[in-house]
Amino acid sequence: MLPALKPFRVYLAGCLLVSALVLVLGGAHTGFIAGLCLLILVAGLPHGAFDLYIMTSRYQGHALATAIGVYLGLIALTVLIWSTLPLIFLASFLAYSAYHFGDSDWPNASSAEKLAWGSAIVGLPCLIASDQVAALFETITGVSELGRFTAIAGMLAIPATLWCGLSWITHRQLKADRDHVELPRTAASGPLLMCYALACALGGPLAAFACYFACLHGPLHLNHWRRRISQPSNLGIYALSALVIGCIGTLAILIPTGDASSNGTLSALAIGLDDSVLRYTFVALAALTVPHMTLLMLAKR
Repeated sequence: MLPALKPFRVYLAGCLLVSALVLVLGGAHTGFIAGLCLLILVAGLPHGAFDLYIMTSRYQGHALATAIGVYLGLIALTVLIWSTLPLIFLASFLAYSAYHFGDSDWPNASSAEKLAWGSAIVGLPCLIASDQVAALFETITGVSELGRFTAIAGMLAIPATLWCGLSWITHRQLKADRDHVELPRTAASGPLLMCYALACALGGPLAAFACYFACLHGPLHLNHWRRRISQPSNLGIYALSALVIGCIGTLAILIPTGDASSNGTLSALAIGLDDSVLRYTFVALAALTVPHMTLLMLAKR
């Protein structure tokens, strides 16, 4: 089992680190929340910014201009749906993300394994830390009382996680029966989900997702596409990522979404800033992820 987990040692170490930080700082610490959002953005945005190189490798001339135009149009459409139909936005984005996580993390796995993995990644935080995730969803959408919605999403994680565990056991048994069989990378899915669930229980849902997104999903995606596309300069990736982070920071300061108290205390302002950073971080990720996932589906054809 150790060889199967070796490629994911950064992710495993990250889960342990954020869990320890929560014990020291507390899950509601302003700096901790802001740091997790920054981690998600710094590690997650480059693998989305790589879409520019994917498009330029597949399209030229007018076709490239059209592809970029459609990409930007999907970003605008996502923001529009978030602002006008927040619940539809949330449900659709979670379902789309579950599909994308499975398809991107384990491209050579079966459809059932992909669906189970993605559903577990999305659903386990809803199952383990339902109240915290419901509050997070309410912050992102601006809609109150999302406890039932979160509970339903959490229930979906149970069969998904069991399927991943069964797949892991099956792969292990196949290896035991035939020593010459090389374990697929999905053989590690069971222990990885156990570590994800533990990080969620100890560190909170935001911490667990930050570790997954920054230390597992993003690196797997970048490694996969860098093998298929000649190595470009990273300058464009860093520039686009810095632009998005700057926009989120500006919006959080100039247009805060939190409910700061009338006495204007620093603590109340910090709470409002936390809400703003969380909302704008996840809306930005959603707005960039929808065209990102659409492009990847087309690129695989």
